[in-house]
Amino acid sequence: MLRAEDEAPTSWLIPRVRSALYDSENLLSAAHLGRRNKGKGIRAWYTSYTTIDWLHDDIREQARLRTLRAIGGTKGWWLNNVWDPVQGWLLVVLIGLLCGLFAGFISEWTELFAGWKTGYCRADWRLSQPICCRLSAVECEYWHVWEPRMFSRTAVFVAVGGLYTLVAAFLVVKSATRVTMANHGVSSSVETSVSPTVKMAYYGAGSGIPEVKSILAGFVIHGFLGVRILIVKTFGLILCCASGIMAGKEGPMVQIAASLGNISTRIFDKYYKNEAKKREIISAAAAAGVSVAFGAPIGGVLFSLEEVSYFFPNKTMLRSLTCALVAALILKAYDPFGTGKLVLFQTTYDMDYHWFEMLAFVIIGIFGGLYGALFCRLNMAINRLRKNTWVGRFPILEVVVVTAATLAVSYQNPFTRIGLGELVGSLFQECPTNASQRPHSLSSDDEGEINKLLCLWQLLNRSLFAIITFGIKVPSGLVLPSMSIGAIFGRIVGTYMEYLTRAHTDSSLFAQCPSDSRCVIPGIYALVGAGATLTGATHTTIAVVAILMELTGNLIYTLPVLVGVMTARWIAEYFSPSGIYDMLLEHAGHPYFDTKTQYIHTRRTAAELMQTDLETVCVDFENENSLALLSARLSRISQRGLGDGGFPVVNSRGHLLGWIACAELEFAIARCSTLDPSTVCFFNNPLWQMDYPPLVPESTINVPQYKDRLNDFTPFVDQTPLTISANSPIELVANLLSRLGISYLCVVDKGVYCGVIFKKAYIGYVKELEEAGYVR
Repeated sequence: MLRAEDEAPTSWLIPRVRSALYDSENLLSAAHLGRRNKGKGIRAWYTSYTTIDWLHDDIREQARLRTLRAIGGTKGWWLNNVWDPVQGWLLVVLIGLLCGLFAGFISEWTELFAGWKTGYCRADWRLSQPICCRLSAVECEYWHVWEPRMFSRTAVFVAVGGLYTLVAAFLVVKSATRVTMANHGVSSSVETSVSPTVKMAYYGAGSGIPEVKSILAGFVIHGFLGVRILIVKTFGLILCCASGIMAGKEGPMVQIAASLGNISTRIFDKYYKNEAKKREIISAAAAAGVSVAFGAPIGGVLFSLEEVSYFFPNKTMLRSLTCALVAALILKAYDPFGTGKLVLFQTTYDMDYHWFEMLAFVIIGIFGGLYGALFCRLNMAINRLRKNTWVGRFPILEVVVVTAATLAVSYQNPFTRIGLGELVGSLFQECPTNASQRPHSLSSDDEGEINKLLCLWQLLNRSLFAIITFGIKVPSGLVLPSMSIGAIFGRIVGTYMEYLTRAHTDSSLFAQCPSDSRCVIPGIYALVGAGATLTGATHTTIAVVAILMELTGNLIYTLPVLVGVMTARWIAEYFSPSGIYDMLLEHAGHPYFDTKTQYIHTRRTAAELMQTDLETVCVDFENENSLALLSARLSRISQRGLGDGGFPVVNSRGHLLGWIACAELEFAIARCSTLDPSTVCFFNNPLWQMDYPPLVPESTINVPQYKDRLNDFTPFVDQTPLTISANSPIELVANLLSRLGISYLCVVDKGVYCGVIFKKAYIGYVKELEEAGYVR
């Protein structure tokens, strides 16, 4: 489990918070007791690779609202009824605006860079190939194809694409973050000695969806949604998508949008200084990321709800829809493709489906499920190979080799030479008899090229490179690669079905087919196949159907797509219970509490799950609470991978008095840097348990001798920790951890401290249940 603070470069552009207070530092003064959340303690900022306390953040928000309500007059009315409620809407509109601009910029420059692999526009070098070809009366008159003298066009194509991914990999590797990983961090067993090892975290690589999913569930990863990674992800994504490798932009767009949401929350302290509230905005931003990636606002909201978000109330849903809508409108106004349309793969099917086609749709769904399960297993095997062998030590070399192999094979076929978006769009279309009416990528005098596209070799080719590419150290997603593979298979099935209807016109099975025109549209099968393979890999269902309907602008074939998608989901779950994003979460060591899965518990009570060997802080034995001894305890608990945990505060009889988290204890010790290490610290100052009016002059308070001294740690102690009886059923533990969003539970027996249950330990326990098959 990742546990230590990241070590990333800092600058004026990338502010860092180190050992700072999450609550106002004024609350440390006894004169401000009335403004504190009584009993909950003052919190320090969450360190990297820790989980947030949803309950504390909710209590903190309520305290802020009470303070706001106490303001009277016109100012109070303005703040309570206008300014405070409108802040969230202003943020989502701003984030939608930024997402639309970023998506337009990425799409525009991706098309331009992709065209430079084969040539350039003589009319204007800033125009991409599709726009340049639309300017001329004769097809692509202004597009100049490279004519190298010393090298073949294949070599130039591979070299330029390789240069793109080389630069992208260099950006990702140079922006890597050094972190400390404790082995077996999420194991439910108690480790007494775990040696942490230093690892490199490439935040700019991959799709970013698993990490965003973990962040929205309450995990803290400093820098992942920051300015530095936003820049790396944006330019790296342009280069990777333009290179021609099997990498999509849809997943990385979610991380880019989430980064924009995270950065934008700095405008309002209401969201910036409350991690739970901040995640509401990031959820809305994630929906906008999918919206601009596909031009599908509704699909983006459903994707955020179904796949990414952990907590999604109605207010967040409305803000997500607003954010996705604004982003889509800005993207349409930007018009990066020069078509004036938001729908990427607009279809014009002119006939309905028939009942005999349902069997073919089921077959496509079965293929999608089998492919998705195979993709998950093989890709995770390759990722483990990267992690545990010498391959992981040469990430840039791996990127160059994969790119060269992919482009060298792809160039031989004009249909695999084009971009993934254009390929999928062509497969979705009907194929008119008149060649001049066909889509750009299908316009060819050689009709045999279509058969070459649909051959099994190309299907295997794309599948192999998709499995290998997803996981290399460049920004890349799996959505469009998966859709392209399913579209190819679906088109193959559709073409064969069309052949059967024409070859067996006298069959009763095809009695509904007209004798003088076509009966089957192969493009529909490609549409179903795209959805089936995407569902098989990600286990996402409703969002996939909505995205495909918005993507194509066609609602007639909702039922066939649903048949294929649901079949793929059932097949994929049978062979692979988890989707690729959940597998990557576990592979990276990020904790994620899946509240949607029901488990058959093998342990019955809280006592069977609690951790009993955690050190305690005894307020009656002052000699054990010196600065040096407390620092040693912090070091020991960090070495065990419990750096985001804490210590129970007890008296000499073992009664639980409170809880102090490691982050707060570390901050409190850091404040005492000028004191002697043998200085005794206090955790039970009775002054902090009393109520005083706000801003009472200190001279009017009878203060104990250690009031407001640096070695008084009482303000940082949570005096009302959540407790549970040792005999409480394990189902109660599960409900408290999931519904309250707490990170720990103290186990007591008649007030006497017995142990503690960390959320990470419970996550490790349910992982063991999944591996053993105790899931329903």
